[in-house]
Amino acid sequence: MNSFLIQHKKNLLIAALLVLLTLFAMWIYKNITWEEVEIDRGYSKEALKNDFLAAELFLKKQGVAVTHAKNFILLDKFSWRNTPLGDKDTIILINGHKTLSQTRYDNLMKWVENGGTLIASTQNPFIGDHTDAQDLLLENFGIEITPEVEDTDNRSAMDKLTDELKKISKGDQHNEDETDKEAEPENETLNDDVRADKKNDPAEKNEAKESSAKTKKPTSDKHYRCHHQEPVTNIAFYGEDKPLAFDFSQASAFTYYENNEDASDGELMHLVYFDHGEGSITITSDNSIWENRRIDCHDHAYGLWRLINPEGRVWILMNQDAPSLWIIVWRNAAYGAIAALIGLFLWLWAKSQRFGPILVNEQLARRSLAEHIYASAMLLWRKQQHPQLIKLLRNDISERINQYHPHIAHASQHEQLVYLQQLTHISTRDIQHALFAEDLRHPQLFTTAVAALQTIRKAL
Repeated sequence: MNSFLIQHKKNLLIAALLVLLTLFAMWIYKNITWEEVEIDRGYSKEALKNDFLAAELFLKKQGVAVTHAKNFILLDKFSWRNTPLGDKDTIILINGHKTLSQTRYDNLMKWVENGGTLIASTQNPFIGDHTDAQDLLLENFGIEITPEVEDTDNRSAMDKLTDELKKISKGDQHNEDETDKEAEPENETLNDDVRADKKNDPAEKNEAKESSAKTKKPTSDKHYRCHHQEPVTNIAFYGEDKPLAFDFSQASAFTYYENNEDASDGELMHLVYFDHGEGSITITSDNSIWENRRIDCHDHAYGLWRLINPEGRVWILMNQDAPSLWIIVWRNAAYGAIAALIGLFLWLWAKSQRFGPILVNEQLARRSLAEHIYASAMLLWRKQQHPQLIKLLRNDISERINQYHPHIAHASQHEQLVYLQQLTHISTRDIQHALFAEDLRHPQLFTTAVAALQTIRKAL
């Protein structure tokens, strides 16, 4: 019976837990909503290294092969990293203004005549107006770079049309405002009490807040990044119902002369298109509209798609040929560079100047006792006084025998030789030669005798 009650309690507890879990799940389902929030972590490492990465990805999604190079070697060899330049390819020159040599220009024009597509610009931040060199491409197609002017008479027809449309739209808005103002006095016939009730009504306050929240739309980063506050440039494309909008507000328009010989028909433009042979050439005032930050603005991406040839590869060639540091310093601070060079020369001259010979302080060390003994022995040898050296050693050995071995001091010569042979393990002949020989003029005999005497002295 007890086991049945225990099991029944366990079942009730499990059922209660299941009910609580079910209620908690229903509460979560009704009160918690799942929201996906996109967090912008900035540009990736690849995008920071390549300003046209977004354009490459966009074209690759359209099935167009894209190659990015940071030099103009393709214009010399017509191949890059074992990839040849095709007749239907597209070349986009970035910062290529005033950098095309005559050879590169001739090769480029031949390639365009055979069906290539070229997109260039009139910008180059590395050179700008610091040099008087001419751009062969702009010169041959009647394009001249002019500073931006404010005169409305020199603007393009499209800009004038845009201004007219703005005036018309402003006029319509002005008429609407006037009609609203005319209708406003009719509302003033309301009773003051009714107006006070409306102001104190919570529903009316909520509606006012909602309407104000709807009218105030948050300004996104794209609004400032794409310069929506600036007027756009509308350019008509063949086959398009409406002109495409481009943001060229960051660049100055160039002057295009349709007839190179007549300087009076110049017109300010931001983009011109030429058919050249079987290919085409497009020149813009700013190719940076296809960079990562601006390609999603207005119709930039679609305009790029319309300008390239989708049947071939797209080559994005970025010029990074900048003047050397010395040229930049000389151009901006010539006097400072000269003063620095003079100061360096004077410093080197001051450091290299000497007065008189170099004095060397020699450290004179004292000789050791062994060196004195060796010098004295060599002097005695040169003076034929070597028997004196042997005599000194023999006298020292005799004194040691008398002091430490008196039992053989008065023994016979043969007994002394046998005893010394037992102590030193030297042959009796060598011992006799060392102790009793007189003629030791040869260096080898002298050296052998001295070595034997040293051994005998140490053994005693």
